Amino acid sequence: MFGRIHPQSRRHVGFLRPMFGLVWLWLAVQVQATVLVNDNFSDNERLTQSQPDSVHWYTGGASSNVSVGASGMTFLNASGGQATAMAYFSPTELKVGDTLTLSFSYSFQQIANGDNNFMFGLYNSGGSYVTKDGSGFNNALFANYTGYAASGVFGPDPSGPGRDHIEVRDKTANNLLSISSYTEEQQYIQTGAATPGEFYTASLRLSRTAEGITVQSKIGNTEVIQSFATGLLTKFDSLGIFSNGNTGSFTIDNVQLQYSGVPEPNTFFGMALFGVVVVGRIAATRCWGSSKSGKLEPQAGEA
Repeated sequence: MFGRIHPQSRRHVGFLRPMFGLVWLWLAVQVQATVLVNDNFSDNERLTQSQPDSVHWYTGGASSNVSVGASGMTFLNASGGQATAMAYFSPTELKVGDTLTLSFSYSFQQIANGDNNFMFGLYNSGGSYVTKDGSGFNNALFANYTGYAASGVFGPDPSGPGRDHIEVRDKTANNLLSISSYTEEQQYIQTGAATPGEFYTASLRLSRTAEGITVQSKIGNTEVIQSFATGLLTKFDSLGIFSNGNTGSFTIDNVQLQYSGVPEPNTFFGMALFGVVVVGRIAATRCWGSSKSGKLEPQAGEA
């Protein structure tokens, strides 16, 4: 009588398989990306703070040097002024398992292969916000900004190593753009030529692990990765994109900032346990209902 599983019981066991699959699918959904910023400038303006589709972009120079249109936000800096943009987003803290990724497309109008002609970063303002255009980026309000940045060159780089960098903003200094305000961590060659007028992709990804924080940057075709085990910076509310001004006009578009979070272990275990209990309850109810209806009949030949 106990040698084989009854066919009806097999059906109930089979019923559990998709149910457990749904539990794990539900748990996976809990670990998903949250879009903090998704600004493609389709509204043809840069002054509205309405996350995620729009953020207020502040320029360090004159407002008249910035235009917004179908191709994105363009800095008309042919006269040599800096193309600088700063925006703010909901304060975000990275815990173990979390990532924060900034990405955008960019285009420049003339070759400029000097060091640090191009820089972008994620920062913690400490509540010290830019509130108007034209304030520059050598200003006391930036003194306590901390964060991670990537910098490099536009166009081909025939001069040798040391042109693409990952940097840590860990010093007290007014100038947010000066390399002396950062601790430089990595140097790589800018590989591959870049053509003026074409759009390329840049990104900066911060990943919090049990060992520390890994920073990964991409400028054109060059990727740089650096890991940090001490002095970790985990809070962010600001992003900046900068050009030093000798690239003619400079355009950015499709700015995205995504946060991927993993629930705390206790929370994740609680959700998993809850899902298993629900499935078990459904299964028990189904089996009890079948038993009461007399569907679990012995097979012929079984005692």
